[in-house]
Amino acid sequence: MSTRLLNLPTLPKWWKKEFNLFLIIIASILIHVWSVWQLPVDYDEPIYVQAGSAYAQLIKSGDLSGIINFPENREHPPLIKILYSIPFLIFQETSYSIDYTIAARAISALFGVIAVAIIAKKNIWAGLFFCFHSMTIKYTSQAYLEALPMLMIIICVLFLEKSFTDKKKYFWISAISLGVAGAAKYPYLLIILVLFAMFLFNKKFSLKEIIVYFLTAFFVFLLLNPDFWSEPLNQFVEVVKFHTAYSQSTHVESIGYPWYQQFLHISNSVQWHPQVFFFLTSDELIFGLAFAGLFFELKEKKYTAFWLMIGFIFLLVWPTKWPQYTLFITPVMALIAGTTVSRVINWLKPREDYWNYLEEMLPQPPKITWWVLGIFVSSLIIGKIVFEYQLALSRQGWNLYNQGNSPLSSDLVFQIETKKPGIIALATDKGLDMWEQNSDLNLWGVNPINYSTENSDLNTNKITNIEYVANGDFYWLGTDLGVSKFAKEFTNYSSVDIGCVECQVNDLMIDSSLNLWIATNDGIYLFDNQTWIKFTDISKGIEDEHVLSIFLQENADQKTLWAGTLTGISKFDFSSKKWINENWAGNYFGWGGVSEIDNLSDGRIALSTLGGGIFLWNEFEWNYFRNTNSPLKSNTVQTIEEDKDQNLWFGFAYPTEPGGYLMKFGTNAKWSRFFNNNSGFEEGEPLDIKFDDTGRMWVSTNGLGVQTFFLEK
Repeated sequence: MSTRLLNLPTLPKWWKKEFNLFLIIIASILIHVWSVWQLPVDYDEPIYVQAGSAYAQLIKSGDLSGIINFPENREHPPLIKILYSIPFLIFQETSYSIDYTIAARAISALFGVIAVAIIAKKNIWAGLFFCFHSMTIKYTSQAYLEALPMLMIIICVLFLEKSFTDKKKYFWISAISLGVAGAAKYPYLLIILVLFAMFLFNKKFSLKEIIVYFLTAFFVFLLLNPDFWSEPLNQFVEVVKFHTAYSQSTHVESIGYPWYQQFLHISNSVQWHPQVFFFLTSDELIFGLAFAGLFFELKEKKYTAFWLMIGFIFLLVWPTKWPQYTLFITPVMALIAGTTVSRVINWLKPREDYWNYLEEMLPQPPKITWWVLGIFVSSLIIGKIVFEYQLALSRQGWNLYNQGNSPLSSDLVFQIETKKPGIIALATDKGLDMWEQNSDLNLWGVNPINYSTENSDLNTNKITNIEYVANGDFYWLGTDLGVSKFAKEFTNYSSVDIGCVECQVNDLMIDSSLNLWIATNDGIYLFDNQTWIKFTDISKGIEDEHVLSIFLQENADQKTLWAGTLTGISKFDFSSKKWINENWAGNYFGWGGVSEIDNLSDGRIALSTLGGGIFLWNEFEWNYFRNTNSPLKSNTVQTIEEDKDQNLWFGFAYPTEPGGYLMKFGTNAKWSRFFNNNSGFEEGEPLDIKFDDTGRMWVSTNGLGVQTFFLEK
């Protein structure tokens, strides 16, 4: 070749192979830092970080017996959870901080970066691909158990390969790494099959040396696994029993993954976090190159082929299909992919040097073209990074909890109740969820419970409304079949008990006398804890008995029942015993009724309507906010809530398409809108907004689960 292909500029003399390795490591560090910061809290993270906190307390108190017999998560070895105790040992522990999760993630990310560096040292192309592999990035940037054992099996295999020429140092490092891998997570011990194959095919070590190798690994495994110090045989049996039973458990079966799910996981980039993985990822590329190069790996009888096949078969056969399990084979996939590229380059280069095919076929633009193109592309990349960073700042404090990353039983959540301190109750279409909120580390506590028709006396799974009664410590639940009362047990009131025809409860409330009021499609009913009365029958005059929302205004000199109906608002004055009806149905395009009524701290009554916007009553007149006089994007308002600073929050839906957004009307009379492109709100249709006793906002959605917002100061 007389010139460089495409007339590309030559690299400077100081640009050596080591600089390529340095750039890959820097890129991996930046990507992991970004992912640690931006990835939402995942299902098991609070469990492992909470375990780290517990281990820290045991270490501080010098309770060795407590460490050995730690009762939680014994299905997994304690090594990584003990590592996650380090932030709690270094920093003063507070009851409410996300910093410990970030610190635990940083420990995981450190192992992830080292893994990329080792892979890149072995093959620069493999390291480049592995650096941008989204599935690996995700589970080595979260407080999971994967990063350390993945790193250890990489070291174990690659250093054993090196030990065939240098038996001393690399042999022992490999053996120790195997022990650490097993002490970090049991399934990674599957790598033993690959090691046996390597010993068998290379025959560089005697049987005695092989036995010493595995004995060394075994002693390291025992040394780093306190769970096995007291009753090792019993613990081994319990671990096997747990994983066998868990693989066939209701939780695993309820996810409904097909037998080939792991094939989908390894052949596609992570789709769950587009706001995190906004850059090009390499999952599909690695998958294609790895399986394309598998033939040559088999032909050359390389250990990588055996590693990939053993791991892939295990992923397909094992019933539990969690995506993090794929990290057992993602390193070897990257290695084979990198080797495949190197093999192609090595095959192509001498032929190109001799025949100059590409030089003749490709154009030779002037070098200024590449400088201009480089500046243009660099500007786009910098602009994109700056934009994503600014968007990341606006996402701070927001989290999304759904069936995939929390114990939530359904992603359709009708209402949230936060009045009982430390307890979050969620009304879903699959029953009642109870979360014991013990800290920011674990919003659902150590024992989240779902009550449904399958495990309780509930007569239906569709819970539409929920109200906590502190005087008595129980909940009233509105359902599609009537009402249920939940204290320690459930008491159901069906349509026969209540006396209604259509007994789906649209809203419920408790008055000062602890009477229960419910709004149904069949009118308003009152329960005095003994007898059900149809209030709209004994107090006639309401214009529309299809009642969506109710509120009882009880002042010293006045008592008024507000009813939001399908046609407008109706008010019952208990002094005059008369209804005042205001029909708004014909005044607004797309009118759907009054969805919620709320009493504000300044005495005003706020209404959210399905088609008419927001109404505020100040005892004399109505003030309203609509898209004609306010920056509202739609007039379909599902819910209202006032925070402790007297800001008003509204949940909006779109009248003709799924999804929604939030708006805040501040005490300064300014509006703020919350969309996916300016905050962490995922734009699920908001059905309810509540604030807990810590100030965290909870938003229930129609199909996206629950979103929370809390920004520590």
